Amino acid sequence: MFEPASLHNSNYEDDIRYTVQVHRLILGLIGMWPIFKKVQLRKRLSKVVLRTVRCFLLSFNLIPWALYMFLILDTFKSRLRMIGGLCFYSMVPAMYCTLMLWENNIRECMKHIEKDWQNVRDANDRRIMLDRAKAGRFILICATIFLFTSGFSYRLIQPIIRGKIVVNENITIRPLVQSNYFVFFDPQRSPAYEIVFSMHLLTGIVIYITMASVCGVTSLFTMHACGQLEMLAAWLEDLLNEDQSKNNYVVAQRLAAIIMHHVRIRRFLHRIQNLVGEMCFIEIVGSTLILCLLGYYVITGWERNDALSSLTYAVMLTSFTFNIFILCYIGEILSSQGSKVYITCCTIDWYWLPSKQARHLILMIAMANYSTKLTAGKVFDLSFSSFGAIVRTALAYLNLLRTVTV
Repeated sequence: MFEPASLHNSNYEDDIRYTVQVHRLILGLIGMWPIFKKVQLRKRLSKVVLRTVRCFLLSFNLIPWALYMFLILDTFKSRLRMIGGLCFYSMVPAMYCTLMLWENNIRECMKHIEKDWQNVRDANDRRIMLDRAKAGRFILICATIFLFTSGFSYRLIQPIIRGKIVVNENITIRPLVQSNYFVFFDPQRSPAYEIVFSMHLLTGIVIYITMASVCGVTSLFTMHACGQLEMLAAWLEDLLNEDQSKNNYVVAQRLAAIIMHHVRIRRFLHRIQNLVGEMCFIEIVGSTLILCLLGYYVITGWERNDALSSLTYAVMLTSFTFNIFILCYIGEILSSQGSKVYITCCTIDWYWLPSKQARHLILMIAMANYSTKLTAGKVFDLSFSSFGAIVRTALAYLNLLRTVTV
């Protein structure tokens, strides 16, 4: 089982393609999928141009919003209705820049996954890895559906349903996605209106794909690590196979392979933490504030008998809550899988091993006892308890906000 000649999966290319298919599509749409081979200068240049266009779209969304909020609006309540969007439109560019900064780390993690697929040992290991790959795909697909459903209910459906508004002096205001202040032109005149409306929709696609990419990167690498830990626990349980337990050399070889693979997993987890820690911190902190504000918008919309506004913000509230829950769920799965490896290390029939080899398990137990938690910026753990704390914090701020604004 552990002979070097057997450490090759002839179908690894198909397995890798299945693992990263959806993630490559999502990341490729925003130019974040890493380049593994040497490509022509023209292709690299086109990638730089596309990233520049995406940064322009994110700025086109943020800057006019901020100008309208600070230069046009002059009351606290009117600015309060805009601050949720300001937080969101500031959070997304920060996550996009973080993705660009860690592109090399994404490439190294992908090489690690490819090497693991090449070295699949048997059908059971392959089944475990495929199950985790399927879970990672499912998480990304669900997150993308939630984000686009909530986003386009706000950016497309709500403006269309509201229709045109006639104000004083018979001035007709055509609906835009959001209130903005454009210094150099009037967005209500054609063709400026059509261009601005289209760019808002295009910007929405970039925004929601960026948020889905953060979730996708986290789910892809973390679920792969969970699969490797699950395999490691299976190897430990099979360490004292009845047919081979009497062969000290075979047992020593298997134990050495287990320890080396555990070290490899720990290094991979450290790389994952460096990659996703900052992005998760930005999303968790920003989303906590946004949850509070969305709850406020739902309540105020209901008080104004604005059912469309309340429904739209309720859908967005559900989407943001789901996004935070998914990140915490991934962290919880990783933590529980690490605990399973530790428990397996402590409960195998180590007393059947020769005394010299049994002592080697001390290193394994020490490594397994070290937490495998995923943290948001090394500030707090991603777990179900953290999700509960985030929701309670958002509700506390919402209660405070309602008290101040009544």
